Amino acid sequence: MLAVAPENIPALQELCDTFDTELTDIGSITGNHRLIVRYNRSPVVDMDNEFLHEGIPQRKLSAVISNQLSEEKIENRKSQIVNIKETLLNLLSSPNIASKASVIRIYDHEIQGGTVVKPLTGVEADAPSDATVIKPIGTKGMKGIVLSNGINPEYGKRDAYRMAFAVIDEAIRNAVAVGADPERIAILDNFCWGDPLRPETLGSLVEAARGCHDAALFYGTPFISGKDSLNNEYLGTDGQRHAIPPTLLISALGMMDDITKSVTMDLKEAGNVVYLVGSDQLPVNSDQSVPDVGKETPQVYRALHRAIQNGLVRSCHDLSEGGLAVAAAEMCIGGRLGMTVVPTKVSVFTEVNGCLLVEVSPEKASAFESQFANLPITKIGNVTSEPILKIVNEEIPVSDLVHAFNNPKHS
Repeated sequence: MLAVAPENIPALQELCDTFDTELTDIGSITGNHRLIVRYNRSPVVDMDNEFLHEGIPQRKLSAVISNQLSEEKIENRKSQIVNIKETLLNLLSSPNIASKASVIRIYDHEIQGGTVVKPLTGVEADAPSDATVIKPIGTKGMKGIVLSNGINPEYGKRDAYRMAFAVIDEAIRNAVAVGADPERIAILDNFCWGDPLRPETLGSLVEAARGCHDAALFYGTPFISGKDSLNNEYLGTDGQRHAIPPTLLISALGMMDDITKSVTMDLKEAGNVVYLVGSDQLPVNSDQSVPDVGKETPQVYRALHRAIQNGLVRSCHDLSEGGLAVAAAEMCIGGRLGMTVVPTKVSVFTEVNGCLLVEVSPEKASAFESQFANLPITKIGNVTSEPILKIVNEEIPVSDLVHAFNNPKHS
């Protein structure tokens, strides 16, 4: 439903005709402060606006904001990873990270041939894209639409506020990774929660909403729509009611002026340099395990966008579930090329926000680095023709990565 000035109706009609969309004039705005609805010219609703908006008694609920991590021992999450290869292969085949091809291919992910960057990409079209780029049928010029999302219910179990911040960052980060302009991104929310009549459940919902508010202001990214699904609870075998983890899905809608500058996540050529952009040194508070977002993150995204627009980026992939090691492995899967990674100061499996891996041709490395003046950027490796991921003294054949990723374990 749109409210449109009379002089703009012809332009809107032309736009609707372009996309074969029906446009119906259903009414007008008056100054009488009443909602009047007619069917066959007979009034079926005639209601004063004051009663419509203020006349219904408002329910009063109680919210308790508690430490969601109180029942979890911090030391259990700080165990040292011993076998890098085994851990990486297990992560790649875990349901949260492994290929979603069986679901993706059920649906029309080609969008009538207008999909520029598809959900699966790479030389064998089996690596996970950060986002999709679509050129709607019938549009003029080279402009495109970018669609991405961010979700992490594991964070919701620990800190609903930081979870909201993290998944908004992920949705924006994914959109920027393929070429979306960070200044032209809008987001939508989808809350999936338990029973809000429970004070603790409502408390986590309040915290997530607060996180949405603060993150939207932080990135200058408006919410344009959203929905909620509450009372997601079930009766367990123990006879008790259990709620799903507090889960927030953020969808991002971005714009690209030139779809020919789209970037995919698969490695492109041996000899290229791999950078980590964004700070992976953010501290995690001792009482929670959801990573924060660096204050310079919006500037990092703008710098990356400039680099993409200037043709300096060959491939780009964000760090999310599984951290640096999984991101590098997925890029290798996409390009069927190898990568040598110089270890950073943090664990290669540490999950961070605001970070991406970027592949750059050697001759453009200086120009790329200049885009990130006074921003966190680290040269961490290079692309190799030998299809082996070399990381923390481990050598893992890309064929093993491909097999693990394309054969999900069922929990």
